[in-house]
Amino acid sequence: MTKPYVSISVITPKPDRFDEFMELQLAQQNRVRGQVQGLRGGRLFRSLDGRSVVLVTAFETVEDAQRFRQDPRFTEHIARVQPLLESAVPGGYETAYEIGEI
Repeated sequence: MTKPYVSISVITPKPDRFDEFMELQLAQQNRVRGQVQGLRGGRLFRSLDGRSVVLVTAFETVEDAQRFRQDPRFTEHIARVQPLLESAVPGGYETAYEIGEI
């Protein structure tokens, strides 16, 4: 089996916009669920201090991830959430090892 391409983003919404960001992010997940070619799955982790989130998304290939980054459903979502953000640090990764399930 091919290793998935994993996108990990550490996102810090503006303090007074966290709840609004979460609403938009959850709506986006509901909107595209089951409709993104090559998407294996994703996780959204909310920090315990309520200041940031970590978004982990796994695609079959890097090409699948690149295709989705150009998809209007993604670019329009980014345009909506961008004004709510203090920072967003994305990165691409591959699995080094796996233990158990998350």
